[in-house]
Amino acid sequence: MYKFCFHNPYSTAETVSFYIHVGHIPNEHDLAKDEHLDPINVKIAQLREALESVTAEQKFLKARDARHRHTNESTRKRVVGYTIGEYLLLALASGLQVIYIRRLFSKSVAYNRV
Repeated sequence: MYKFCFHNPYSTAETVSFYIHVGHIPNEHDLAKDEHLDPINVKIAQLREALESVTAEQKFLKARDARHRHTNESTRKRVVGYTIGEYLLLALASGLQVIYIRRLFSKSVAYNRV
């Protein structure tokens, strides 16, 4: 029996993903005697173990790809939002500069400065 404990010191929710495979393929020496053992069964057991390993690796890679895709999408949304905000601030600053320069060169203000 195994026991796993996870601790999250932060108040945000976290997702923990892991895969555990208990057991190993026994060596031919640990199995029955050679006269009782068919070599095909050994190869089948080795192939089964290799297939389980490949399947676990595929599940891990798919989960990692989903996490990376989510991170990429959220980063893209933030960059687009910041870019739009930057353009709006640039347009506002340009508009204020135009208004200030027009006001500076208007006749009523210009005569009062002399």
